[in-house]
Amino acid sequence: MLLDSEAYDACIGYFADNLNLFEGPSGPAKGDLISDIVSDQVADMLITFFQQQTQLSNKVRLTVISEGDRLVDDLEQILGRLWEKPATSSQVEFIEEYFLLLKNSLDSQVPMFS
Repeated sequence: MLLDSEAYDACIGYFADNLNLFEGPSGPAKGDLISDIVSDQVADMLITFFQQQTQLSNKVRLTVISEGDRLVDDLEQILGRLWEKPATSSQVEFIEEYFLLLKNSLDSQVPMFS
């Protein structure tokens, strides 16, 4: 669904283009680990998506949940050693904005599965 789309490829490209936010000093760390922030954002995105897309079958819902797991894996691979580091406020802001883009991309895939 999402992970096999051009929209997802564009989102990953956008994330990669902004890796400079995660390299070197970019402000004081907030305390929450990047991995925890990403996991929370995935969970929030999926909860919101399912609340808004009540017409989706259980099969499609399970596919989306599986893709959420793969999404976390993709970001962990991109960030590598930074995955378990505390996030700065600019990193948190970027991650939150990134997940809004992903949510919009996921929403755009719904007509194909409804």
